[in-house]
Amino acid sequence: MKKKTKKRLRIWVITIIIIIGIMSLVGISYPYFLETYRNYYACEGIKIDRNKYSVYGIDVSSHQGEIDWQKVSKDNIKFCFLKATEGEDFVDKRYKENYLGARNNNILIGVYHFFRFGTSGKSQAQNFINNVAISQLDLPPVLDVERHGNYFSFSKANEIRKEIKIFLQEIESQYSIKPIIYTNVEGYKRYIDGYFPGYEIWICRICTEPQNDYWSFWQYSHQGTVRGIKTKVDLNTFNGNKEDFIDYINKFKANLL
Repeated sequence: MKKKTKKRLRIWVITIIIIIGIMSLVGISYPYFLETYRNYYACEGIKIDRNKYSVYGIDVSSHQGEIDWQKVSKDNIKFCFLKATEGEDFVDKRYKENYLGARNNNILIGVYHFFRFGTSGKSQAQNFINNVAISQLDLPPVLDVERHGNYFSFSKANEIRKEIKIFLQEIESQYSIKPIIYTNVEGYKRYIDGYFPGYEIWICRICTEPQNDYWSFWQYSHQGTVRGIKTKVDLNTFNGNKEDFIDYINKFKANLL
């Protein structure tokens, strides 16, 4: 066989292998993407019972761009969760800017770390500790655990839970405060339920109201509109009335002393 023919054959074989690999990856990932869309983006969010829930907030990151926090404060937003860190070394580029904006406009502040599957929980906790002064917060620190954003990690659930536990232990050792765990319904069932008793839950449930009372915060929309924010934004509520919320804040701050 001539050299040119062998070379062409080799190229075709490699191309076919690459195509098969891509198709396999798409086949594996598609159900997860479809499930996420159906559960969290197919509907705009649930209409909140304003008599039942009276305390509202948002969560933001650099994806929201520059925020006019003065306008936000005038739109019945009482609290915000700001993205601070992700993985072992990522820091949200607007974290400090958002912190100052919210603080200067009397919006109560919490911050979260986005958990990367397949990565050391201890290293991720250290990234958070290096960049967050918890004494300057109004709400407990949050660990964001979800498959969304981790689709290409093939870590097993027990391995993920092991690193989550390490992260939580590192944060508790550093601050003497139990973090809140943020997750969606799928993440709660797969990684959290039955494995982390005693931790507060911030649940993402978009199309229907949570069916029980196990949560402290509820993210009920990804498609919210708030004055001062040009993009769509996540909307949240607290599981209690205004007096309960004040007590919740005071208890957290007392535990910091």
